[in-house]
Amino acid sequence: MSGVDPLRWHGLAKAEQLSGIRRSIEEWTERAGLGVDLSQMVALAVYEAMANVVEHAYRDDGIGTLDVEIRHDGDAVIAVIADEGHWHVSTPEEQRHRGRGLALIERLAAQVTVLPGNTGTHVRMRWPVDQRDGRLRFLDAVTDAGLAQLGTTALLRELLSRIHTLLDVDTAAVLVYDRSGDHLVVTACVGLENQVRRPIRIPFGVGLAGKVAESQRALVVDRIDETTVESPLLRESGLSVLAGVPMVAGGTLVGVLRVGAAGDRTFSAQDILLLQIAADRLALAVQAQASNAESSPTTALQRSLLPSRLPSIAGLDFAGRYAPGADLGVGGDWYDVFSLSGGRIGIVIGDVAGHGFPAAVVMGRLRSALRAYALDNDKPEIVMDKLDRKASHFEAGVMATVAYAVVEPEAGRLTLCLAGHLRPVLARPGRPSRFVDAVVDPPIGFSLKGRRRRSQVVELPPGATLCFYTDGLVERRDRPIDVGLAELLAAVAPVPSETVCSELMAEFVEGQATADDVALLVMHRTEAV
Repeated sequence: MSGVDPLRWHGLAKAEQLSGIRRSIEEWTERAGLGVDLSQMVALAVYEAMANVVEHAYRDDGIGTLDVEIRHDGDAVIAVIADEGHWHVSTPEEQRHRGRGLALIERLAAQVTVLPGNTGTHVRMRWPVDQRDGRLRFLDAVTDAGLAQLGTTALLRELLSRIHTLLDVDTAAVLVYDRSGDHLVVTACVGLENQVRRPIRIPFGVGLAGKVAESQRALVVDRIDETTVESPLLRESGLSVLAGVPMVAGGTLVGVLRVGAAGDRTFSAQDILLLQIAADRLALAVQAQASNAESSPTTALQRSLLPSRLPSIAGLDFAGRYAPGADLGVGGDWYDVFSLSGGRIGIVIGDVAGHGFPAAVVMGRLRSALRAYALDNDKPEIVMDKLDRKASHFEAGVMATVAYAVVEPEAGRLTLCLAGHLRPVLARPGRPSRFVDAVVDPPIGFSLKGRRRRSQVVELPPGATLCFYTDGLVERRDRPIDVGLAELLAAVAPVPSETVCSELMAEFVEGQATADDVALLVMHRTEAV
């Protein structure tokens, strides 16, 4: 390539000249032996810079001159576009209509320098040719057509792996926007996986990711503390800088792409531009996954029956989680929290035997019936008796475990009735966690032959936490359930509900192939009312 003479062109900056100049550029890159990809990058970047001169450099002065030079300079291709007018950076509105401007040129060239002056402007672009430019490799990596053959989960991980490698970062994560609660949830991550892949919910405006989601603008921070990172473990991982860009598809926020690095690493404007290109691709994949999930009648029914927001009650805080089983998908697990007369609160968690659409349908009917009976009956055991008779008569052969409690916030106590359900865990400040000492009656759908169900009053002092769960949280094929229950007992602490949920999901669900679906509902008494 060193024997190729430079390409030089000088003339008037007229639009009709540009096509001919571009053909000359393409012929020069062919003589120079550049690869197809690099040739296209050079030709397009130079064309965009020339077009900017034609349209804007002499906007107020009539037609002026245009100078173009492309040469081989050591191990790189250098292009210089010069004029005697004024450099103009396209507005966002102009870029939407025409796609031109400095941002596109910076995407195409490895290095761009703009030198405006009183006598004109020089735009200098550089591409390494001894090896493929990192920018070109990155663009190829995230737009690879072969990725379309992957499922959504595999696609997210593959794209994050490529971002992780090509941008030389220590962690890369996708945080998906959950519209039901206006928060972000980590969905996929590479690097520092054990520290970052925890299902913590990040509200809008909180930390780097929350601020990116709220503003829908890229953000870089070089201070890693509680104001920028929501996870204590991530704060302690040694990262020195974080960058986040919004994931937007069809004008709708889908999530946030967040990367982080340790040491002296910094993120340039070019890095952020590349991240935004990757985020656009990730957004399309996440949006497609959401659309497919919503199109499933079972998933749609399940989501419609789980509360999108838990109530805000003075002195109490609630948090809940639901995760479908890895093998059988969504089923009949559910949880619910609702208001009753006299300031009381009804809380319920249940598990219908079976999976798929039939179990979800039965779950929906039991949920609605329990709510109706709760409005007319103060005692949980009466509500459960009625639910049992309803299920035995109208849902022949159905079996479900249910825990139902009526909470009296001002008194700091609740009355609990268990129908075949696992006993909740009670954690109190300064005392060991324990399973609630309550009688477990047979499941719903099991004939009691005239016997009444029973309830138990449970005291909930300030600072205490009560954890309800379904068996999918603790039951595994390769071990007795007692092992999982012992681990659960050790894991529940008298701390806020969101913390308990996040830690339990991280320990018992994240990265594990749970055979059954999981429902989790936690209540924490913050103070005496």
